[in-house]
Amino acid sequence: MQTSDALHCFPKEVSLIWASKWNLGKVLFLLSRYLVFVDVGVSIYYNLSPVLTIPQCQKSFAAGSSLTVIGVTIAEAILFLRVYALGGRNRAWGIGLGALYVAIHSAALGALIKFITSIKYAPSPIPSVIACLPVEAENKMLSVVFILILISELVILFLTFWLCFTDHKESKSPLILTFTRDGLFYFLLLSAVSTGNIICNLVAPPAYIYLLSIPQRVLHSILSTRMVLHIRTLGGGVYNNSGAEIPLSTFNLSRQEGEEIRFANFRKETSTFGTSFP
Repeated sequence: MQTSDALHCFPKEVSLIWASKWNLGKVLFLLSRYLVFVDVGVSIYYNLSPVLTIPQCQKSFAAGSSLTVIGVTIAEAILFLRVYALGGRNRAWGIGLGALYVAIHSAALGALIKFITSIKYAPSPIPSVIACLPVEAENKMLSVVFILILISELVILFLTFWLCFTDHKESKSPLILTFTRDGLFYFLLLSAVSTGNIICNLVAPPAYIYLLSIPQRVLHSILSTRMVLHIRTLGGGVYNNSGAEIPLSTFNLSRQEGEEIRFANFRKETSTFGTSFP
């Protein structure tokens, strides 16, 4: 799924991302887009290599799990940056969002470390298929990881709609409509998968505890990067290697629908949103 999406979006990615100047949003996009291939590769190696020893199983599972959560954390950073942009890059707003992001995802990483260190492995009864299996672990700690991710998603969803119905209530900007539409669809889907992961971790048989972990990681990558491409597409399509980006002044409430979207390198912006996302 990730490969087909990457190939499908590749022409837009080249013109809208690669041709733009380097900034935090571009770095997060590229990490979210391509780090997932490393995550999935490590997971495939763990699940399909019949020659691993118990210590090798421990290391490969720990690496795959850590990369999965780190990848989700990077994708969530794009979503937080999106809310920061929608809020007008207010300093206090940015500090609050940054503190919330660090608190939630630091706690998630801490719970993940506790979960990984609690796992005990045994040789697999079908070594020709998989070398070893986890036989004991504090699965509730893994549930805590997904609960914290779900909380992060719900907070972002709430803040997005709060901003849209307060600061941008009268706006007809295509960007605002895209933020609202994508926000509803993306966060409902991600929240559903996070909820499914929590249920699997708590009640599913051992063989199905990690069933939705990789799908959640892939969905985070696809949805967060597609959101960036949708927003940049509204900036006028191909960048023609100009390094131009969509300015946050596009969110100005006085804009009328259909007004030409200006680019950051025109240097005409006077709005408090006068920077670019992402």
